[in-house]
Amino acid sequence: MKMVPMIALFLGALMFAQESNPNPTPSSGKEMFRAYCAPCHGAEDKGDGPAASVFRTPPPDLTKLAKKNGGQFPGAAIAHELSDVYEAPHGSKEMPVWGPILSEISPKSEALGTLRIANIVKYIQTLQEK
Repeated sequence: MKMVPMIALFLGALMFAQESNPNPTPSSGKEMFRAYCAPCHGAEDKGDGPAASVFRTPPPDLTKLAKKNGGQFPGAAIAHELSDVYEAPHGSKEMPVWGPILSEISPKSEALGTLRIANIVKYIQTLQEK
């Protein structure tokens, strides 16, 4: 995927997030997921959001993360994926990095950005298939 379409996708997802949530600082994991993650991962968290079709690799079905990880929910890995600002070793990362964005919502509060990511991870954990 070329950089310009990726930037357009990111900006589109961000605009969708802002339009779908008039409160610019959602606090619950579910609110933040719906605002920031659902454009790609979908309303049912299955990886079928409106922006999913532009990716080379579709966004994952977030309800099966624990199942794919031997029954253990990979919370630390998800938090790292959300906050990691480095590019993937073999090209650019397709998922936007939300850590800086969630931190910048409340300037000078990196801890609040970390808390927001933790809340999103806790919400994703509640989605896991039994």
